[in-house]
Amino acid sequence: MLSTLLGVLLVLMLIASTGQLVEQFSKVAEGTIKADTVMTLFGIYSLTTVPFIVPLALYLGVLLALSRLYMNTELTVLEACGFGPWRLIGPVLWVALGAAIVQGVFTLWLSPWASFQGERMEKLTEKSLGIEGITPGRFRTLPDGLGVIYAERISEDRREIFNVFARIRQDRRETLLVAERAHLEQAAETGIRYLVLENGQRYEGMPGAADFAVIRFEQHGLRLRAPSERDIHYHLRAVSSDVLWQQRARRSYQVELQWRLASAVLCLVLAVLAIPFSRTSPRSGRYGRLALAFVFYLVINNLMNVARAWLEAGTVPTALGMWWVHGAVLALALVLIHRQMGGWRRLRRR
Repeated sequence: MLSTLLGVLLVLMLIASTGQLVEQFSKVAEGTIKADTVMTLFGIYSLTTVPFIVPLALYLGVLLALSRLYMNTELTVLEACGFGPWRLIGPVLWVALGAAIVQGVFTLWLSPWASFQGERMEKLTEKSLGIEGITPGRFRTLPDGLGVIYAERISEDRREIFNVFARIRQDRRETLLVAERAHLEQAAETGIRYLVLENGQRYEGMPGAADFAVIRFEQHGLRLRAPSERDIHYHLRAVSSDVLWQQRARRSYQVELQWRLASAVLCLVLAVLAIPFSRTSPRSGRYGRLALAFVFYLVINNLMNVARAWLEAGTVPTALGMWWVHGAVLALALVLIHRQMGGWRRLRRR
């Protein structure tokens, strides 16, 4: 069972990692992150995908492992000796307990840490303008909402841009800048960065207004404020579990903390549910009930999202929270096992 679980986990990790890598390269193409940070962000964000993979990997791993035993009639022989599905719960839960601990470590500590580091790196990069982050033929937002910039082409060494257009918002006034070229400069003494435009024109005010002006320049510098971590607003998933617990009086923090705990407990519930769904006959094929079991997983996943939305809206009390989903799934699993046991007893009576 453990080898099957690890195999399923590896396949799901490869699929998730491929999607994550494609997402990072798309951000490079958009100019929101630098190319030299792709692999670092890929490694960091890979940790955030683990909590989404472990419950599904455990569920499919238990399902496939037990289905194989049914196909080989090994469990059928054990059932004839009195070792039925009720006795399978113990060994399955031991495996699920290990998966739940791993899930808890990731959801409570590693995943929030990875989300924090990834968002910090992304947003600091996004707030700091770099020539290498400008894509020719596409508009690029300037740091701190200063405006937008457009360049027709970029030099081979990616240090200069040509045929530049910029729309700047300063002191509640909008200014249009058109220049032949532009580059970045950093003052040696202060470390302040400037976007220096060369051989261009500056348009101030509204066309036709009395204060409208056109100014020609050989060089024009735009001061770029250095990015600060105080300007970064992190998502709730990037908040550490310690902070969530300390400030649990806030409802949003309660919901996030309960979500992290509930995902770990869900591993135990899904493992029990996999037991009745794994029962197959040699004639029906090993994957006879796999599709049905996967549909049930999607339903459970959607119910968890619904439960979270209800909890955030205050529709359900905090004590009930998302735990009603776990209770319903566990009750369903026990009912299915009970029905299967009843069916075997009727067959033995005949």
